[in-house]
Amino acid sequence: FVELSACQFLYWLTRGKVDKNRRLPITFSHVWGVLLMFFTKGFPKVENREILVDLYQSKRPAMYVANHNSWLDIPYLGYAIGWKNYKMVAKNELGKVPFIGKAIKVGGNVMVDRASRKSQIQTLKAGMNWLKNGVNLCTFPEGTRSKTGRLMSFKRGAFTMAHKMGAPIVPLSIVGSAKVMPSHWLLPFRSSSKIAKVVVHKPIESVGKTEQELTEAVRKAIISGLPEEQRPLDGK
Repeated sequence: FVELSACQFLYWLTRGKVDKNRRLPITFSHVWGVLLMFFTKGFPKVENREILVDLYQSKRPAMYVANHNSWLDIPYLGYAIGWKNYKMVAKNELGKVPFIGKAIKVGGNVMVDRASRKSQIQTLKAGMNWLKNGVNLCTFPEGTRSKTGRLMSFKRGAFTMAHKMGAPIVPLSIVGSAKVMPSHWLLPFRSSSKIAKVVVHKPIESVGKTEQELTEAVRKAIISGLPEEQRPLDGK
């Protein structure tokens, strides 16, 4: 919290001219996530990490997309991506959550108010600008944590930013996070060892696809990495 407040003061003092891509708050938030996983023995296994190494070498910004069952999905996602600058695309309500809300705001993450058309347009522009500046985006397209553990339907327009910018989308399947920290819990209650993992899938190019085709391809990839109990009942 102190570090985030210091960043906030720095940006106010310099009128945003220092650390324009808001890398510092993301780094501090990442450290917090790593420490949380360290002290709770909560590091997930990451499969196919070499896919990300190849993408990083290309230096192309991308949108990282995952299913959502637990608060742990956020540090899991950060752990899989590594020490990169990225912005979460999150619902506006998270801005009111203690600590997390401050981290989202100070870090320049993209917040959307689904009830406001104006907010949606501003969110779209903000996300596209981050990609244009070489900053990655992350999102949970279901829009909220699944209470049953099964993949829910994706919110409409979840991939519009990447589609309009021609950025690749990297699907990730997060397995078992709810077993470590259920959706209604605030802290893990068991070790992630042999329970949780993040499966990285090959990037899906948005160029040459309609937004619907892109959505279907990403969803299919995420489902392929989930166990039966986390897949949607209709299999789609």
